[in-house]
Amino acid sequence: MLIRIYKTFFSIFTVIIFICLYPVSADQWDDISCEDCHDDIILDISVHEDLDCESCHENIVEIGMEHAEDDIIELSGVCKSCGLCHDIVYDEYLESVHGMSIIKPESEKEAAHCFSCHGGHNILPGDDLGSDVHPQNLAQTCGNCHAKPELVDKYNIPDLHPVELFSKSYHARQLLESADLMAATCNDCHGIHNIKKSTDPTSTISHANIAKTCGTCHEEIFEEYSNSVHWIALTRGERESPTCVDCHGEHEILLPTDPESPVSKRSAAERTCARCHTNESLIKKYGLTAGKVSSYQDSYHGLAVLKGDLDAATCYDCHNAHEILHSADEMSSVHPSNLKQTCAKCHAGATDKFAISYTHQSVMIAERPVEYYVKIIYIVLITVTIGGMLVHNGIIVIHHMTGKFKHEKSSDYIQRYSHSEVWQHLVLIISFFTLVITGFALKFTDAFWVVGLSKLGMTEPLRGLIHRIAAVVFIALSIWHLVEMIVTHRGRDFFRALLPGKADLTGFVQNIKYHLHIRNDKPRFDRFDYTEKVEYWALIWGTIIMLVSGFILWFPTFFGQFSPPWLIKVAEAFHYYEAWLATLSIFVWHFFFVLFHPSDYPMSMTWLHGRMSIEEYEHKHPEDLKNIMGEIEDYKKGNKNIDDLCFQTKEYVKRHKISHDK
Repeated sequence: MLIRIYKTFFSIFTVIIFICLYPVSADQWDDISCEDCHDDIILDISVHEDLDCESCHENIVEIGMEHAEDDIIELSGVCKSCGLCHDIVYDEYLESVHGMSIIKPESEKEAAHCFSCHGGHNILPGDDLGSDVHPQNLAQTCGNCHAKPELVDKYNIPDLHPVELFSKSYHARQLLESADLMAATCNDCHGIHNIKKSTDPTSTISHANIAKTCGTCHEEIFEEYSNSVHWIALTRGERESPTCVDCHGEHEILLPTDPESPVSKRSAAERTCARCHTNESLIKKYGLTAGKVSSYQDSYHGLAVLKGDLDAATCYDCHNAHEILHSADEMSSVHPSNLKQTCAKCHAGATDKFAISYTHQSVMIAERPVEYYVKIIYIVLITVTIGGMLVHNGIIVIHHMTGKFKHEKSSDYIQRYSHSEVWQHLVLIISFFTLVITGFALKFTDAFWVVGLSKLGMTEPLRGLIHRIAAVVFIALSIWHLVEMIVTHRGRDFFRALLPGKADLTGFVQNIKYHLHIRNDKPRFDRFDYTEKVEYWALIWGTIIMLVSGFILWFPTFFGQFSPPWLIKVAEAFHYYEAWLATLSIFVWHFFFVLFHPSDYPMSMTWLHGRMSIEEYEHKHPEDLKNIMGEIEDYKKGNKNIDDLCFQTKEYVKRHKISHDK
């Protein structure tokens, strides 16, 4: 009896122990058990509110409470779980660029998967404003990956800033500002789950398919485009043939009325259409006529459009925007039989003769013989007429210059500059303008004078050689001048006379007042007035800038060894803009005072021989002339020796053989 009781008790105890120790099965595990730890997860607002945890986390449920936080299934497994219900979508996803990335170990963690776009436990219907895939939120959702520079760089994604650009587009404004949910957003162009690279022929954004993709919304436009020469070329595999994004852009699509749009009137004429129709290789490949864009831009229509006239005709006003047909096609807007109607859109009452009078073919004898011969006749006429005028006026100018030279030669004068200084100035002129011409020839290769020099044989290596030789001459000249300023008595005296002072500011104010008729008396300048001092010190400053930056650009490898990385480009900027400053200063400031100033016209002769007549010296530098004449009197009286005199006085005394009372 006791044994029976003992066996019964042992059996019950064994069953209890077995029940307590036996793992909880999947059927016994419920959502309430998950919520014991995951109380922050609520499915009540999700489209999956009727599902339980096991529906998606089957393997987690199977291991029960033994799983740790990092016991998470692979992301590809997550999508596979979703695919148990969404099998068609899952099959599409597997063929997409995201699906192919998620099965690769190196990209599995960063590839977009189901809850990257839809969310995890808070998945809402796509038409719910709170959903991550709602049309108004989708761009930001895609931007979580496509706006991250590190991902763009790592996976070589085209860095076009798609989210930023899309936010400026007409589509985005309609979507966000006007709440037009039919406006295009990311998935309308790229697809939803079947997103593929543009290089994939089956992609909705491959070059051959873009027009059809856009045509899902813009049906009438696609129908027009499908008749065009561009679509016909595209369908036969011509990759260069433009499709929607080539003209309108990809993400930042703007209205044609927006000045920033690539299909605005000006942009179409200046860049968008011209990009292909001025491309020499495309013109040659497809047998197009060269010069049509430039001839249009030179016409009234082109000039008016480029000036911002929104009523003037641009490319698509005549050729149509999308249904662009060959001019030989009877349906073409520029076919001879349709030209009158095309012109009449702007020119009411246009006739057939008026319509054929306008063309933007290049002026070639085979295409426009009358205009060609008129052009040739006028080129010859202009050359002969203007050339004759230049010769005629040149003879008159030379007559006055030689007359002035003879008059000054026969007049008493002050030797303002030494022969050395005259030669320095001549070498400066030659080296400076050689540097200017050869320097700007590198920057403006298409300028007519550069093309002319090229035809005369100035190749790039020769240009560079001449530029460097002129630079060496300029450096030697600078050293020559510096040595004279330091070593010679004349140089030191010259330098002291050029030092700026308070009198220069006073002279400037008085001179401006005099020429504004505020002051009656002219200011009395000394040996150098403020205009000459400004020019001299500007020359010194410019020489230092050009020599330092020029050496860096001449020997970039040497300086690059120990300089910061920005030095070369900064030197290039200094060299270029200082060249502009120096050149413009010569033309605007120096040439005015030596060529065009009313008192010196047609030219001051001082630069040729260093002399200045007594009358001119009295007019320009009365104070210095007074000092010179004072020194002469002191010399005559024996108060000063010949070595005590300034250069101008000494030269005058020797030339006139003035006696000296000892």
